[in-house]
Amino acid sequence: MNTKMMLLTGMTLFLVSCGGKMTIPTSPQGGQTICTQDAKQCPDGTWIGRSGPRCEFVCP
Repeated sequence: MNTKMMLLTGMTLFLVSCGGKMTIPTSPQGGQTICTQDAKQCPDGTWIGRSGPRCEFVCP
């Protein structure tokens, strides 16, 4: 039972970590692009999120 629980927990963590890195933008009926909420640290030390129609990171 303990092994099954560990395996299930590991698979769940793997799927969550992979799902958060998907970069496929979607466009609902409102015409807005919905991007994932991951972040990137720029060379100047600031943190940014994805933006724009292609959900790209754009460092200042």
